[in-house]
Amino acid sequence: MRVLFAAVLALLVTAGSEAQTDPAQALIGKWQGDVQHQAAMGNPNPNRILVIESVRQQDGKWIADGRFGVTKPSGKVSIDVDLSGRWPSIRFVTGGNATVKLNLLDAKSMAGTITFAGTSQRGNERPMRLEKVE
Repeated sequence: MRVLFAAVLALLVTAGSEAQTDPAQALIGKWQGDVQHQAAMGNPNPNRILVIESVRQQDGKWIADGRFGVTKPSGKVSIDVDLSGRWPSIRFVTGGNATVKLNLLDAKSMAGTITFAGTSQRGNERPMRLEKVE
């Protein structure tokens, strides 16, 4: 009976650890990608770079620190990390007051939106995709 209990317990622990992704391992690194339809907003450079430097739990919430920019990671950002799904999702506000919301799709890619501050007749939300390069 004890052997059966130990085997079931080991199986449950293993299954639980596979279901939850380690946020630091999944997110830390250099991410490059683009904002779709960026030229329509008057900015011909759609490229974006996000470097996530650390991920930690603070006051019961997961947060990350990083840098974000157009052609190089320049402005520091504080990133909210949500672990409620199978893969983590992140949210942060850029130095230009745009809100970025991205969902990790797999170990090497994330996708979501960037919402620019202000209003526009065409809307201010654009699709964004990043790929992990380092």
